[in-house]
Amino acid sequence: MYSVAVVEDEDLARKAIALSLREAGYTVHEASDVLVCRALLRQTSLDLIVLDLGLPGMDGLSFARELRRESDIGLIIVTRRSDPEGRVAALDLGADDYLVKPVHYGELAARIRSVMRRSGRERGRRKILGRWIVDLEARTVSKGAESAGLTRGEFDILARLIQAQAKIVSRQELLSVISRSPQEADLRSVDVLVSRLRRKLNQLDGDSLIATAPGFGYRLVAAPERS
Repeated sequence: MYSVAVVEDEDLARKAIALSLREAGYTVHEASDVLVCRALLRQTSLDLIVLDLGLPGMDGLSFARELRRESDIGLIIVTRRSDPEGRVAALDLGADDYLVKPVHYGELAARIRSVMRRSGRERGRRKILGRWIVDLEARTVSKGAESAGLTRGEFDILARLIQAQAKIVSRQELLSVISRSPQEADLRSVDVLVSRLRRKLNQLDGDSLIATAPGFGYRLVAAPERS
């Protein structure tokens, strides 16, 4: 499950794109301008940014230039500009793809998958976590003939922690992973699921694979290996 930020100043457009990507299985964060996106980059682990060019304050092209100086995060430009010069400028700055509004939501989700494949950031299908084998496609966690028997929510949280390697994932972000409408849930549900996940994973391993970042969230004790 990839973590995507949608940076768009038009509220309706941003919320529509975000909803479509959540329905496609992505963890989605919303930002109305560059300042909010910068804060997201400091607070959470993002895989890709969907960036509008016509933003208030710093424009999208300037922010794309800034992003490329500092990281190799996936970057898809979404804009009303259809002229070839605009596309060339964005791609020259290091954007991975360029879409002209109105955007077909299914195409955007497919473009994100394509960018992740091309960039080499696509998740491997199987990961080794302690003595467990985690199959992210089949959604199974097993050790020999033993299965951890995870629920959907438990597996979704584990998949997000695996994707973050050993970096901290906030409780708020994990809440967005397990709930389509996070405002209707609360952070205690994350703690309950992590507690259950620990018990199930530790029943064969003995040692805890998930560490707590007090007051913030959780992380894996060690980054998983490819199987």
